[in-house]
Amino acid sequence: MVNELKERLIQKGDYLLKNEIERLEEAIDFGEKAHHGQKRATGEPYITHPIAVCEILLEYRADITSLISSLLHDVVEDTPISSAEIKEKFGEQVSSIVEGLTKVEKGQLDKEEYHAINTEKLLSASVKDIRVAVIKIADRLHNMRTLAVKKVEKKVPYANETLLFFSPLAERLGLYKIQEELEEIGFGYLNPSKFHRIEKLMNNYSNIFAHIFNRCLKEVKKEGGAVIIDLEWSKVPIYKASSLLQEDQDLMDLFCIKVITKSTIDCYTALGIIHRLYNPIEHQFIDHIAIEKSPFLRQLYTKVLIRNVKVNFTIQTECDKKMNDSGVFGLLKKDLSGQDLVTLGRMLLGDSICTVQTIAKTPIEFQDIISFDLLQREITACTPKMDVVLLPEGSTIIDFAFSLDPHLAKRMFSAKINGELKLIHTIIHDMDIVEIQTTNKETVHPHWLNFAQTSKAQKEISEWLNI
Repeated sequence: MVNELKERLIQKGDYLLKNEIERLEEAIDFGEKAHHGQKRATGEPYITHPIAVCEILLEYRADITSLISSLLHDVVEDTPISSAEIKEKFGEQVSSIVEGLTKVEKGQLDKEEYHAINTEKLLSASVKDIRVAVIKIADRLHNMRTLAVKKVEKKVPYANETLLFFSPLAERLGLYKIQEELEEIGFGYLNPSKFHRIEKLMNNYSNIFAHIFNRCLKEVKKEGGAVIIDLEWSKVPIYKASSLLQEDQDLMDLFCIKVITKSTIDCYTALGIIHRLYNPIEHQFIDHIAIEKSPFLRQLYTKVLIRNVKVNFTIQTECDKKMNDSGVFGLLKKDLSGQDLVTLGRMLLGDSICTVQTIAKTPIEFQDIISFDLLQREITACTPKMDVVLLPEGSTIIDFAFSLDPHLAKRMFSAKINGELKLIHTIIHDMDIVEIQTTNKETVHPHWLNFAQTSKAQKEISEWLNI
């Protein structure tokens, strides 16, 4: 069985160089020897788990360092092999990644503190090398796929943690296919009856939407000519659909038509074609090409009426669709230096991890604050000059101001949202335009801390107040 898995792994690595294949085989043999005699809860040899994690990464054509690290990710934690031995055999980058994935010794720590310490360690290592987070997400995916073998009392907490931590982390790294599978498996364990009910409902409406799509396909392609490469349709993942249905959304909002073009200018041309063919719905256009929310989601969004049915469209270039499909792997080029990796980690995870570490007094406090900063759904807000500020959902004007410019924020006395005067503790919503009004004097007040949600705002206010 293990030999078959090894052969399949090598076959899937057909994009690797000859010397990289040899290093991959060496890592498989090293991991198998290290884990010799260990079994998974399924009864299979333990090495089947790291091989499965590696296989997930091979589907994204991951680099050789990621692949080797995935094969060895449990070696230091579960065997007598040390980080020094990994470094000597496979190099500093692999050793550093494996160390970032290795949990601390539990000792006398209680369960909550132990979990919080390991969360902080994982995220700190991920800022330095984002591949740490990538491998941990792939590790969680395989564990979710085999969750059925766990005891009943462990399944629900494990699934819940997956939805609260690993799913949003995967989304932040653009690993949308993995995110969808994590959510689907997790939601299936947490609420199986609701999961199957929504699944059945969406399958029924899929047939209805397929007719709408086929009609659009002919009409848009005929009008679009060379501008449009292809059209396809997708449905919202079941877990996200459950939230939308709670908000009494139109059932057609669970589906979307994707338009693929050759160039950015063609995206806007395609938008014009769609708006000529069908009636655009007011206030339902979002431009995430001009206002980039994520390198993995560069697209236009619009909603139109097609024979009295509301239909969602996204429009993106072929290049941006590839980035959307590959996520962080589209940015993980070969031979990235240590500084390049840190830059990439900060781009994807922001400065929140370092900021929270300066204000959190305990690992548990770190975990609580970072859950808001890093794992909340992200919204986009803009200044009147269209400077973009990305914030966690639930952020206030105070958070917006400190994210935009701390010096300006400290002189804030009032603000407007979409032209209307608002109190500075007002919560901001996606695509709001926020205007900060200032005075010559610093106006920071202790009560601002009651409404500052982000770590950056809390840190700046606390430092100014000498707290």
